[in-house]
Formats: sequence, C-alpha cells, structure tokens
Amino acid sequence: MPLTYPLGPRMRLKQITRRTMVFPRKALILFVKYPEAGRVKTRLGKALGPEGAADLYQKLLRRTLGIASDFKLSLDNQADPDLFIFFSPPERKELLKKTCPGPWKFVSQIDGHLGQRMDAAFRDVFGRRYEQIVLVGSDICDLRVSDITDAFRLLTKGAAVLGPAKDGGFYLIGLTSSFGEVFGFDSWSTPSVFERTVRCLGEAGHTVKMLSERRDIDKTEDLIHVRNQPFLCDQVSIIVPFVGKAVQLACLIDLIEAQLWPGDEIIMVRGDVFPEMGLGDITPNTRLLSAPRGRGAQLSHGAKSGKGNLYWFLHADTVPPPNFGYHIRKLSLATDAALGCFELSYGTSRFSLQLLARWANFRTRYLGLPYGDQGFFCSREVFERVGGFKKQYLFEDVDFVRACSKLGKIMVVPQPLQASPEKYLMKGIFRTSCKNHFLMFLYLLGMNDRRLYSLYYGGRSGRGLGGLEQGGLYEN
Repeated sequence: MPLTYPLGPRMRLKQITRRTMVFPRKALILFVKYPEAGRVKTRLGKALGPEGAADLYQKLLRRTLGIASDFKLSLDNQADPDLFIFFSPPERKELLKKTCPGPWKFVSQIDGHLGQRMDAAFRDVFGRRYEQIVLVGSDICDLRVSDITDAFRLLTKGAAVLGPAKDGGFYLIGLTSSFGEVFGFDSWSTPSVFERTVRCLGEAGHTVKMLSERRDIDKTEDLIHVRNQPFLCDQVSIIVPFVGKAVQLACLIDLIEAQLWPGDEIIMVRGDVFPEMGLGDITPNTRLLSAPRGRGAQLSHGAKSGKGNLYWFLHADTVPPPNFGYHIRKLSLATDAALGCFELSYGTSRFSLQLLARWANFRTRYLGLPYGDQGFFCSREVFERVGGFKKQYLFEDVDFVRACSKLGKIMVVPQPLQASPEKYLMKGIFRTSCKNHFLMFLYLLGMNDRRLYSLYYGGRSGRGLGGLEQGGLYEN
C-alpha cells in the first residue's frame, strides 16, 4: 500500500481556494495588417522602398506574435487569456492563418479609422463575455512580455491601462468595459492622442494606470532603433539534411517558408555517394545542395554555405513549431547560452510515445543531453568555435551538444517540435528506445564509429561507412 502524507493547512487552503476562485475571463487583442508591399508602413517607403517597409513590418509583427505566445506560455492555465488577431484586409485571412500559426482566433477588422476599428474590436470581444481585455499594436520594436502581464495585473473594476508610445500615442490599452467615447475622435496620428485618451478616461471616472513608454516605428528617424536591435537584424539559415528526392520534402519546405522572416533561408542538403555541388534553387528562399552522405557531413556542409548568423539544424521528418523564427532569435538575447533546442513531441496520443517524449524533455533540461530531432540552433560563431559536426554518421548530435556545452548553457524552448514516430512504430517502441540508449552508453564509453555503425545496422551485408540505408528521408 503506497504511503500518503496529510496536507498541511496552508496547502489545503490553497487547493480549496484554487478550486473555488473565479477568474475573470481575459482576452488579448492584436491589431494586425497583412504585410503587403505598399499597404503597410507607407511613411517608411521613401527610406526603405515598399518591399523594405513591408519586410520591416513583417519582422515587427512576428516579434509581437512571439511576445504574445511567450506571455500565454508564462501563465497559469486557470487564468489563461484567449488571443485574438483582428486583421485587415479581410481577403487575406487564409494567408495570415497559414503564415501565422498559433493559438489565435482570427477576426476581420471593420472599415473605418483606427478609433472606430478599436472600438468595434472591444465591443466584439466584450460581446463574447470577456471581462478584461487588452489591445496591443503589432509594430512596437521594444514590446516586452512584462508589458502585457502588467496590463492584466493592473486591470481592475473601474480601471483602465494605457501604454504610452514615444510619438504621443499609445501602443496598448486595457479596459474592463466597453467605452466608445475614447475612440470617437477622428484624428489618430497626432502627438496629443495619449493625453486626450487619459483625459477622456479620467472625465468618465476611470482610474488610469500607466505602463512603461515604448516606441513604434513609423518615421525614417525611428529606424535607428531597429538597426540597434540584433533580434530584428539576425538572419537564420535553416539546414535540412536528407536522402532521396527533394520532391518528398515539398510539404516541409512549404511549412517552413510560410513562417520565414525576411532574409532567412532554407538549405536542403542531399546526401549522395557522388555529390554534385551547388544544385540550384528550389524556391527564392530555398537552395538545394549536395554533400557526401552522412548526416553530420551534410549538416556541416550546409552550415558552411549558409548566409545567416544563426543556424537551425532541422531533421527532414519533423514538423516545425509555431513562431520558430522568434524563438531561435531569442538565442541572441541569452548571453549565457551557446545552444538552443525545442521540446520534443511525437504528435500522438499513444502513451508509450508520450512517455518517451517526456523522458527526452527531462533529459534535456536536467542532464543537458538533447537529441538532434529537437532542432538544434546556434550562432555561426559557436558553430565555428566547436568545429562543426565532427561525427559523420552516428551520434553527431550528441558530440555537437557536448562540444557546445563547454561554451555555455543549453536554452530549451518550451514549445514542442513534432518528430516522426515512424521508426519507433516500425521497429517497436521499447526495443528501439533500449537500443538507442545502449548505443549511447557505448558511445560515451568511447567505442569507435565503425563498431557503433555495425551494431546500429545489425551488421547486415552491404553496409559500411561509405553508405546509409535508403529506407526514408533519413534513417540514422
């Protein structure tokens, strides 16, 4: 009979309180435009051109979506707000849903000036019986998770929250009831908007609580604040090794390209016995290269050809997580981290595979041993300092992690990357897992590559260090 321990009075009170506490229904609204050249950031068009202005807005938008997703991940589920994207133009809904996957509910903005559109958004969401609503713009270059957290914390009955913008407007407004008067003015691009809003709320008896001042990017003189942010200047090279035909990866390429930040690239590296260098472009953002077969060799070859200052090494049989570009760029802000990866998921309700994923995530966080199917990312500088992937075939990921961990910590993104469970289902979950861990143990003991390779593939004829199995996009 298992031992049980009585709960102390404080713990019992906490459990009773959490069961009986009624949390107000909360919603976060993001105001978004589809990043189409000539229709966003038009005042920056003279300095950047229509395409450059649209690219800048897309970066700011993707950063804001990442901030919103981080905010949602940081909260207790019982107080978890719902996230709404109020977007324009209406005909871009499907494109936005594809390029901005995540926990958003998409709602089309009405026609009218900014005040009318914000008023309609608040009325819509209050009509869905939400009690605390915060609305945020999508072009703030220095927005923080704490701004949204503080906004909801400060919202109480009869109070309103405002986040002042440097140009005299506001980047955030939080309300506990619909209040159309504050949005009824026709002028919205003047330096007096913030003061006018504070006065209007005060005259109606609302207590106005302030957040830190932030900066939106609208004018040419604002661009200096973007250039000083490495986060917005980083470029990511996504390197995917595979064997077989590139057409098999069309779906993966489509999923990745839909979420690319401007300037990012995809490098598909095909493993060939007789490699042909520089095979050409698949799409404007995707290049196809050829390298000697072996995942480690292919990854290193792709990295040396990459243009980005950040590398993301992605397996061909995975599904990229939402906002991956934002999460990878956070590595630039983590001064003590040398390597990053995502949590692992197999995208199935099968308990044994869920247990395997939990073990992998535990091992990553507490033992510092993630595997390559969790999507490693690092800076070009770190990659060059450790000498790239030194193992060509097996345990190239473990060897690379051990080298990087000498330079800094491992940053684990609490966002699952979905790996394919196919090899476990085909060969047996328990058997495959035990085999992998046994070979890992032998590798850590120092067994040579040739012997490990022979044990991994069962010593079958026709296998040697000059070739890999052809049974999929990648076997090893």
